[in-house]
Amino acid sequence: MYKNYFFLEGPWGVDPFAVRGERALQALQQTDLCGYVQTRSLAGYNGEQIEARSQAPYVGVAELWFERAETALNTLAQAEVIGKVLAPQVRVGPIVSGRARTVMRLPEHHTGQFIKGVFPFRRQPHLSVADFQRYWWHNHGPIAALTEQAVYYLQCHPLAETYQVGKPPFDGITELHFPSVAAARAAMVSRQMREDQATDAKNFAEPGSVVLFLAAEEVVLPP
Repeated sequence: MYKNYFFLEGPWGVDPFAVRGERALQALQQTDLCGYVQTRSLAGYNGEQIEARSQAPYVGVAELWFERAETALNTLAQAEVIGKVLAPQVRVGPIVSGRARTVMRLPEHHTGQFIKGVFPFRRQPHLSVADFQRYWWHNHGPIAALTEQAVYYLQCHPLAETYQVGKPPFDGITELHFPSVAAARAAMVSRQMREDQATDAKNFAEPGSVVLFLAAEEVVLPP
């Protein structure tokens, strides 16, 4: 399936979504929509952070799932509609339209509320889009799938069409889902992530480009 991320910018301490649940779906009125998730940054909403000195760059993410690439690529119209469910102080920032590829999903992962790490990043400049996506999927995927206590690992690969109209804000987005904030924090400081994953990331991710924030997701329409 195809997934669009609408990263949200705004003040901390408020819910970025003013409309929730069934009312949000009615406000979106998107044809071919097969999934909708409201994601709230814990650093902005609940004060949770991975490190005391860190601050999440986004207050949340509106996530839309589609069956067809043609529908997913109509991001400008979608962004306008998403504005109807946001708090007045919140605006849509970077937008990524891509193919959602599940690398690992354990049986205990179920539809509902989860804590997840969201990692948008850019590729190494010397890599073509195709080479980057191939390495990330085939080489790094199996390594990151071993993240301690993770129950779900998804890669989002921006569609080729998005590169034809300009460079997307990110070349990839990783989602790692955990059963709790404590589990997510433990994973971030684990040897497996600090050594195995970090060492391999140098082969495909641009140094310093990886953004990370913990978030709680509310599945409004299960994909």
